Amino acid sequence: MSQNRNSHVLAIAVDAAEPSLIRQMIIEDELPFLKSLLAEGKMLEVRAPADIGSGAVWPTFITGEDPREHGIYGEWCWQPASMSLTRYQGRDLVPFWKTLDAAGITVGILDIPFMPVLGLDAGFEISEWAPHDVIEGRLKFAPDKLEPLVSTSAHPLSSGRLGSAGPDNSEALGNLAAGCLEGIKIRGKLAQDLLTDMRPRFALITFTEIHRSAHFLWHTVEPEHEVYRKEEIASQSTVKPTLKDIYREVDVQIGELLKLIGDDTAVAVFSLHGMRPAHGAPAFLAPLLCELGIASLADWKQKSWKGRAFAIMATVKRHTPQTLKKLYYRILPAKTTQRLAQPTMLPAYDWSQTRAFSLPSDQHGWIRVNLRGREAEGIVPMEDYDELCGQLEDLLRALTTEDGRPLVRDVIRTTERAEDAVARRIPDLIVHWDNAIFASNLRIKGTSIEPEAIVSKYTGQHALEGFCIAKGRLAEEFGDVVAAKDMGRLISRGLV
Repeated sequence: MSQNRNSHVLAIAVDAAEPSLIRQMIIEDELPFLKSLLAEGKMLEVRAPADIGSGAVWPTFITGEDPREHGIYGEWCWQPASMSLTRYQGRDLVPFWKTLDAAGITVGILDIPFMPVLGLDAGFEISEWAPHDVIEGRLKFAPDKLEPLVSTSAHPLSSGRLGSAGPDNSEALGNLAAGCLEGIKIRGKLAQDLLTDMRPRFALITFTEIHRSAHFLWHTVEPEHEVYRKEEIASQSTVKPTLKDIYREVDVQIGELLKLIGDDTAVAVFSLHGMRPAHGAPAFLAPLLCELGIASLADWKQKSWKGRAFAIMATVKRHTPQTLKKLYYRILPAKTTQRLAQPTMLPAYDWSQTRAFSLPSDQHGWIRVNLRGREAEGIVPMEDYDELCGQLEDLLRALTTEDGRPLVRDVIRTTERAEDAVARRIPDLIVHWDNAIFASNLRIKGTSIEPEAIVSKYTGQHALEGFCIAKGRLAEEFGDVVAAKDMGRLISRGLV
């Protein structure tokens, strides 16, 4: 890489900030620092693979690879060799900034979701300081001399105590919002200290608080949306501090960071995906596929003693009152709850009778074909792959409520040919749900399924569009639309 050694890049990620709300608040003069940055640069659309899954967007940005290559689509990933799920760790990802470090460029990275820690000697790397997406469940950083700085910068969200709010609890929502607001200020101060003390030529700073708060508070932004025509949500439309207050504080902290940099610094403020109305996420694909005869659960006799124990655990978990679940997640460390959750995430299937099955998801529907030659216990011949995918797509697109409203907005087939699917780790079909899926007392026409929702504490889910406001050399590098997988390469060109 040819370098101008006087050049610097500051990239600021405002994770899951919604572009339409950013534009609105800029027009209404509520985000003065972003407005000033935009006046000197330009705003463009970012396209990330949120259509595959929210878990795919950051690995795509980090590696510069498509999800079909890196294989990450969510926090729990399917392992065809063991016919089981494993928690994503990120250790096998190679981030684009490794090349920068190898070229002698001092790099600083703060809290990029899904990031691996390389152990850089110069600059800084800090992971899971106060994340929204918990991967390893522990703070990691390098070099070791950062310990006094990161250990004294305690974030209100780092303990996990503020993560169990729901739309029916205005006090908990207010506490969560206040924690996010205070956390932004603490994060901003930490970022300022890191930039001042470590002086990286390439810095990538992430504000995760918008992501956390927007999942819980989006109903306060669009209170009239059809998804929120429910008593338990409508009565909680006002929470203080507001989500807009949180956006405004991020803008303030961006302004403080911009004061530290010189005129030779190229700047990019971006979000890989936004936020939209929702209420929880549907969790009925597994029983639906069983009812349709496409999947089959193992009976009690077929299960091992360990499998029986896991089945009992899953049953207890489903029937545990919400108050006890909240206490459980508040008391136990994230790493412990993840380990205990793993055996119960997937039903015990009779693989000899299962042609396709659903994978656990917090937004889209994910379906994997039990493909012979790919899955260890696969039964679907390669020549039947396309036909089965087409059959599943037709069945999904035909799903409606009892009164005829469509439940599915779109179905994405990630691979057209079985020969290409063999090496792929992502689901074979991605289901994008329509708003009718969030209706109270949902009933699906033509089935006996009694749908249930998960993560019902969430009133916002990821939207597909992201944005970037670029200034300086970066404004020249970017077009009007940029793919997330290209952003690392383009941002790095600000150092040339």
